[in-house]
Amino acid sequence: MKNKSVVKTSLFTLILAAMATAAVAFNAVTNEKPVEKPAPQLWFYQSNSTATADINNPANYALTKPSSSVNCGEGAIVCSIQDEADPSNSSQPAMSHGNVSSNPTSYSRNLRTPF
Repeated sequence: MKNKSVVKTSLFTLILAAMATAAVAFNAVTNEKPVEKPAPQLWFYQSNSTATADINNPANYALTKPSSSVNCGEGAIVCSIQDEADPSNSSQPAMSHGNVSSNPTSYSRNLRTPF
């Protein structure tokens, strides 16, 4: 009889330990705050070049409209994109969707007529 009591107590202790571990694990997961992604910004292409390498170069984009001498191919190529700033260089887009020329929809790419 004493042996059954020891087994029941041991089993009960194991169940309580498992429940406590699960509660701690659940609490750790639910207390994590979600990481907020930076808001996308409108970046303007600053070149007249139609070369793919130039269109995909983040250094060729700025948050300001380009000078009037930049005509962006008169509506034939990318003129602006929506993207978040590069965390290591906030004056350039992160190019978070890969190449602009390959992923126009991901960037909400726009074509423009000359300014």
